[in-house]
Amino acid sequence: MKRWPVVPFIFLLIGVPATPGLTQSWAFSPALIDPARQAGSAVQGGFGWTRIATNDTGAAVNYVTLTLNPEIRVGKVGVGLTIDVLVNTRNDPGGSRIRQTELRPGHLLRYARYGQPDDPWYAQVGAFDRVTLGHGFILSRYSNQVADQSRRIGAGLKVSGQHGGIEALTNNLGAREIYGARAFFRPLAERPDDLLLRRLTIGSTLVIDENPGRGRTRRPAQSTEIFGLDIELPLLETALLDVMSYGDFAKILDYGQGGAIGVSLRVKHLSKVLTLTGRLEEQILGREFMTEFFDATYEVESVLASGATKTDRLRGLPGTRGVMGELGGVILGRLAVVGQYRAYGGRDSSGVLHAEARLLNVIPRMTLRASYDKKGVRRLSDLRTLDERSVVLAEANYRMASFLLVGLEYRWTFVFDDRPHFQVYRPQERFFPKVLFEYAF
Repeated sequence: MKRWPVVPFIFLLIGVPATPGLTQSWAFSPALIDPARQAGSAVQGGFGWTRIATNDTGAAVNYVTLTLNPEIRVGKVGVGLTIDVLVNTRNDPGGSRIRQTELRPGHLLRYARYGQPDDPWYAQVGAFDRVTLGHGFILSRYSNQVADQSRRIGAGLKVSGQHGGIEALTNNLGAREIYGARAFFRPLAERPDDLLLRRLTIGSTLVIDENPGRGRTRRPAQSTEIFGLDIELPLLETALLDVMSYGDFAKILDYGQGGAIGVSLRVKHLSKVLTLTGRLEEQILGREFMTEFFDATYEVESVLASGATKTDRLRGLPGTRGVMGELGGVILGRLAVVGQYRAYGGRDSSGVLHAEARLLNVIPRMTLRASYDKKGVRRLSDLRTLDERSVVLAEANYRMASFLLVGLEYRWTFVFDDRPHFQVYRPQERFFPKVLFEYAF
C-alpha cells in the first residue's frame, strides 16, 4: 500500500489522452493527439533506468533499459511497436539477465489498425488500455494490459453507418476468453421531417468470458455471460448544445439484472475555446448484479486465489440504487480532463472513481498525461492510497529539440504471484526515467 499526497496527484492528473470506442489510446478525441506525430511515420529510440517493485514480495529491482518505438503509417493503416530491453545485473527468473516478459508479443505489439475510432470503418489488433462498448453499462474502460506478465493481444472492429452498425472485440487472440459485440440500428433514419428522431438508436450487447478462471483454478470455472439492451433519444440539437437521453438494461446469466436511465450533454466550442461534456445517470441494480462488470481491473479480479470467480462473488449481493456523474472538457485543444464517480447505498465501499487528463504544450514543449482508477472508495482519504484496488498510468515528456525528448513514465498495475501458497495478483509499481531520440519520416 502506498499513500500519495492529494494536491500533487491532482496536478499530475492534469494531462491524458484517450479516444472513444476501440483503441489502444485512453479516452479523448483524436484531435488532441500531438500533431507532430499525426503527420506520418516516426521512430523513437533511447535509454533509461527502470525500477520495478512488487508490493509485499521483496525489494525493488533496477534495470538498465533500452527502448525502440517505431510507428509506421501509410494512409489509413498504422502499426506501432514497443520494444523494451530491460537488463539486470543478476539473473531474472528463467536464468536470463534480460527481463523476458518485456519481449512477449503482448508487450511488443502496441497496435496494428485501419482507420481512426471516429471513422465509419475501424479495426485494431493489439493493446486495449481503455475500451468501452456502448454506454459502458456492461464493459467500460476494460484493459487487457493491466496484468504485467500476461498482457494480451486483442482485436476490435467498428462499422458505423446512417442506419446502424456494430462494434465487436476479443481480448486475447491466443485463447477463448472475453469476446463481445454491440449491434445498433436507427429505425427512423430515413425520416426527413424530424432530425432528432432520425438519430433514435436501439442497441443490443452480448459479452462472454469463456474462461474466467484463466487456468488458475482446480475446478472448471463456469463461463460468464451478460446480455444487454440500450436506447438513445436526442432531446436537443443546436449549433452550441447537444442533449441526449438514454437507457440501459443488462442481465448476468444465472444471476441478477439491473438498469440505468441518464442524460448526456455536449457544449460545443464556446468561441473555439472550450468544449464540455457531461453525463448524469440513475442506476437501479437488482440482487446479485453489478454494473461495469468488465472494467479496468477485471483481469486481476476474474478469479481469486480461492478459485472464486467474479460471478461467484455476486452471490448474496443486495439490490441497490445509485448515481453516476461524469464531467469532461477540452480547453483550446491543449488541456483535456474527465472525471467520473459512482456510488451506491447498502453496499460497503461501493464508490468507483475514474479520472484522466492530458496537457499538450501548455507548458512549452511539455506533454503530460495520466489516468487513475480506484474502486472500493468510502472516503476522500481512500483516493490517496494506491493498493490492490488502484490502477495508475502516467507519463511526462519534455522536447529539448526536434529530435530529442526526456521523460518519465509511471505505472501502478499488477503482477501474478504464482508461489503455491499465494496465487494472487499483487500491485506492481514501475518507474522509468528516459532519454529518447525521435525521427519522423
